[in-house]
Amino acid sequence: MTAPVWKRLRGDSGAETVGLAVLFPVVLVLILSMVQGGLWWHAHAVAAQAAQAGVDAGRPVGATSDTASEAARSFAARAGRGVLAAPEAHATATADTVQVTVSGTAVSLLPFPGLEIRVDANAQATKERFTVPTIDAGASS
Repeated sequence: MTAPVWKRLRGDSGAETVGLAVLFPVVLVLILSMVQGGLWWHAHAVAAQAAQAGVDAGRPVGATSDTASEAARSFAARAGRGVLAAPEAHATATADTVQVTVSGTAVSLLPFPGLEIRVDANAQATKERFTVPTIDAGASS
């Protein structure tokens, strides 16, 4: 014996399936957003290390800003493969300091048009220089 039509129509059959179908994309976007945040963090860490590598290459006596920017660009290309897209490095060297800026974009997992996640990192240090020790004329041996 089957139930009357009005009892069959009042049931909640299929409500859970519809609820999951609505909830699943939201949960998926939240999970991908967390992974995207991790990718941004990693890309920023690579850019910061590339800037530091550029500063380290630009600190010695006789090093130029071209040396520093090439070292930063090389490091970013090697270490940032697959994470830091289109890395660019700019260096400024004076007689006293060297500063390197590395920028690029983090790889995007979320399929939103126009989503470009910029990554910028700076490093700065004083340049190495030769000094001559001073001898204190008033000191006795």
